[in-house]
Amino acid sequence: MMSKLYYFQKDNEYCYSLDYYRSYMKENDIKEMVVFRAKMLTREPYYFCKFFGEVGEVGEGCGKQCSEYIPRNGKNGRCTYSKNCYAPTDEFIILTNKQKKDENKG
Repeated sequence: MMSKLYYFQKDNEYCYSLDYYRSYMKENDIKEMVVFRAKMLTREPYYFCKFFGEVGEVGEGCGKQCSEYIPRNGKNGRCTYSKNCYAPTDEFIILTNKQKKDENKG
């Protein structure tokens, strides 16, 4: 099962897992961060190409004319890199970076 995805800000283009944001917070010494839950869009006329990291219109640019096209069923149809798009929701989570105190300090 795929983990839930979140946006850092509602107008960001990409969404990531909570593990990604926790690592980001640790690397950048961020103590608190608000992230917005992402909702998968279905039956939309758009797709996300995981190989190129771009959004495209269904039927435009993806298929045999693409050098990286690999059909999911091995014959034809939707590419293995074609994924659903996501949109931010109003639901949010506040992440905190709890750092352990140095035990040698008194």
